[in-house]
Amino acid sequence: MTIDLSAALHDLVDGHRPGGPPPVDVPRVRSRARRRRAVHVGAVGAVGVGTAGAVAFGAMYVTGTRDARIVLPADPSTAPSDTATLDSPVILPSDPSAAPGECGSNISPLLGTPDPTLGMRASAWSDPSAQSGERSVPQPRPLGAFASSTVYLDVVSSLPEDGAGPPSTELSSTQDTLAMVEQSYSDRLAERDAGEAVKQSVLDDLARAVESLRTSVEQKLAAGEETAPPTALARVRVLVTHDDRVVATATLPREGQSDADAAWDRTPSGLLRETVILDLVTCTVDGVGGELLPTGTYGALVVRDGEPLTGLTGPWTIVVPPQVAVSGLPGDFPTDVVPMPPGRLLSVSGDAATGWEVQISVEGFDRLNAAAALLTDVDGAEEEALDPLGATVIVPGWSVHVVPASADGQMTLFYRVTPD
Repeated sequence: MTIDLSAALHDLVDGHRPGGPPPVDVPRVRSRARRRRAVHVGAVGAVGVGTAGAVAFGAMYVTGTRDARIVLPADPSTAPSDTATLDSPVILPSDPSAAPGECGSNISPLLGTPDPTLGMRASAWSDPSAQSGERSVPQPRPLGAFASSTVYLDVVSSLPEDGAGPPSTELSSTQDTLAMVEQSYSDRLAERDAGEAVKQSVLDDLARAVESLRTSVEQKLAAGEETAPPTALARVRVLVTHDDRVVATATLPREGQSDADAAWDRTPSGLLRETVILDLVTCTVDGVGGELLPTGTYGALVVRDGEPLTGLTGPWTIVVPPQVAVSGLPGDFPTDVVPMPPGRLLSVSGDAATGWEVQISVEGFDRLNAAAALLTDVDGAEEEALDPLGATVIVPGWSVHVVPASADGQMTLFYRVTPD
């Protein structure tokens, strides 16, 4: 898939600019996750850092008064000095009776020699520095820290039975894109028929794209280009672990995802690459779960889904940075409509009459996406632009332009907030 075609597709199907997240049912997932994180960050900011609510990440115990399968963080005074700290107590799932790979299970029985044909890396949607067009299967390594509550991971396989095969061509990419846009068009029509608000302009754009792509495919076939074999789907599961216990999961294809969506992005090398959307929230045991993962470093493994699970590979590592709200902004700064990811204030200048310039440090490769997601979730917000170099969002009363940068070894965000 070429960069321009990929960018145009995502812009068309889901209203995002290049660098935005993948399409098809993602906005609902991201919106729920954003709201959970916004509430969580607000609560942390209210109590401050170092309060009695901070508990140790490494030391845990099984309670006797609650379900014996629920693990709680222990008293911080019992924790080793080198353990990370949680920003608030969070219940982590534990289920000794669960089969390995299920929520709360212990994955030790699955551990062994990693499968070199199956790998994973952060997608460019979550790490803009990630390289596209894999030439080899990415092997376990640290993936880094992520500021938003959703991480996009690319699962890569070299096995033909997973769908790896001939390299992509202009024809196969166009055919994959056509299937994707046709599915999106069908989904939007179904939403409209179900009474949801779907703009006619969106339907018109999709219809024109379908017609254009069909014409392009016909022309390529008429010119003698050969159709590539269909891309199969790698049924995979990502397991997020703490102390070999599964505390969060994601599967591919995800619930409600079409085959066209799951298989649309072939790689030029002939490997199979598919994007897994991982919410950094606890999985559920007996109705308990759905909380943001607390601050710390987690293992991330990928396995072929099935009976039994096979090919377990990893761990990669994912860091959930401290969830401390930015403090120190002037009292008249519009924090109610200009929310910011967790971070630390570096500088601020300006006033309510002329606007503000703010720089914060934010730990996370995806800090721009995290910032844009929070802004677009404000009631009445309208996204004007989003690409890897910056985002512009209009919120009630203000125009907000955000740019990612780095300073003195820190990952930063620069905000320009001007009266609208």
